[in-house]
Amino acid sequence: MARILIVYSSLSGANAMLAGLAASALGATGAEVRVRRVPEVAFPGAVQPAADGVKAVSADDLAWADGFVLSSQSHTGLLSASIKAFIDAHHDAAVAGSYLNKTFTAMATSAFAHAGQERVVDELNAVGAAWGCILVPPSVASARLNVLNGNPYGLSFVLEQGRIPDTDAAREVLDAHLHRFAAITDAMVALSAASAVGGESALNRRIPTAAEVFS
Repeated sequence: MARILIVYSSLSGANAMLAGLAASALGATGAEVRVRRVPEVAFPGAVQPAADGVKAVSADDLAWADGFVLSSQSHTGLLSASIKAFIDAHHDAAVAGSYLNKTFTAMATSAFAHAGQERVVDELNAVGAAWGCILVPPSVASARLNVLNGNPYGLSFVLEQGRIPDTDAAREVLDAHLHRFAAITDAMVALSAASAVGGESALNRRIPTAAEVFS
């Protein structure tokens, strides 16, 4: 089964709760799941109880995973500084192709309905694209997700006093989207294994340039 890594930044505890709900949803599919937090750089002295006992994400975790779920709160309409620091810290591995063809989906939270969740998931999706990942957004294809969540680019949640106001609705959203995410990740893992020829995956083979094709 697929190995999926959930990485989050959380100060109030909401994203930590989302990560736990996401892990349950993915675990129900049979996927192997790791939940990891990023070190909080903006408020390093304010380690929240939600971070207790949760390991910080490492390069080994990223190498282990077949798929990534990244979750960030919106800070003045942008992703958190802590998530950005995590992304920057692993740039060299991305350039080396370490995350190529792994699946990727994004989640965001904010204190208000129009406080930047869509921008945050767009920024996270840009990271997945730069890493060479296969983006798996919720899309507009699910009528139920459209009603419950309404963001086709990534899951987004509006908080009340720093908390998820309706955990049952959040669980339904996560179950619906992440079951599909796990299935696509499983399919990508199987495709990569089946297409390996001479020890090299067809997914990772060099694509010839237009000049080479038409010469």
